[in-house]
Amino acid sequence: MRVVNDKQDPVEVKSVDIFALISQMFLVSVGIATWVFAPMTMVLSHCRFTNPWSKVSGLGGAILALLFLEVSLAQVVIGFVLSLFVADSLQKEVKPFQLLSQSLAVALVAAAGCLIWGSITENIRVQDFWGRWVAELIEKLKATHALDGAMNIAVIKDLILYEGPFLYLLASLLSIWIAVGAAAHFGWVKEEKSPYSAVSLKAFRVPRWLSLCFIISFALTLVVTSRYQYLVGGVFRVLSGFIFIQGSICLSILLAQRGVRHSVRTFIYCVAVLLGFYALVGMGIMSPWILRKRRGISPQILPNYLEEQT
Repeated sequence: MRVVNDKQDPVEVKSVDIFALISQMFLVSVGIATWVFAPMTMVLSHCRFTNPWSKVSGLGGAILALLFLEVSLAQVVIGFVLSLFVADSLQKEVKPFQLLSQSLAVALVAAAGCLIWGSITENIRVQDFWGRWVAELIEKLKATHALDGAMNIAVIKDLILYEGPFLYLLASLLSIWIAVGAAAHFGWVKEEKSPYSAVSLKAFRVPRWLSLCFIISFALTLVVTSRYQYLVGGVFRVLSGFIFIQGSICLSILLAQRGVRHSVRTFIYCVAVLLGFYALVGMGIMSPWILRKRRGISPQILPNYLEEQT
């Protein structure tokens, strides 16, 4: 109970640097244009500014991407909605696996909403609208001559047509994890007790049932050759994203145990994300053995010398 003569706690009124806000808007707009880095730029906005300025920078970035970078309305809507949900969830410190699963649901609903809206405006069925969009995408790929002689165009078309939604979920999952990992690695999350601090993320583990489902789906991709092969392959790709997350955590722990410098670790992470996807998936599957108990130290409880930024 507070008595009358007690001094009230001072209320800190935080101002915002208008130039920093504008620069963050441009950064968010570039993130939305690239789409993969949209959640990362939005998370940075929420770490740099307090409400409502973090929301203002995100909304301003979405408008800039739509007006000046000529990004499609659907991409802007999906990127903004997904990024805002990820940033708010991280700020509320929900559990990491809950953030990943709920963000994927939000990404799916946002994409489905854009797809349904497009089919309504064009007055065609949803599947016809999707098929036409895939056909237009293939025609653009043909015009660039980027895939000439590399792969069969028909195979690529079927892959996008039938596994496109799964590939979209996989890309969304990776973009979310890049945002979460960047916040921990670069120290945007200041509180050590936060579930998204560097120390806490090292202790995060993907549920074992997901690893089991991944192994089963991988086996099914080798034996299923009927029309369900795209469904099985799509599920396998999404599950591989979760195992990739486990592998990246395992890589982070190994680098920290060996005392690798921060700048070197940044380079290794970039190379691993861009070029070593399947290598990290394999590391994720082997992580229970790689991180098994050694010298009485559990992989779930890290020694003090690992309590540094990943």
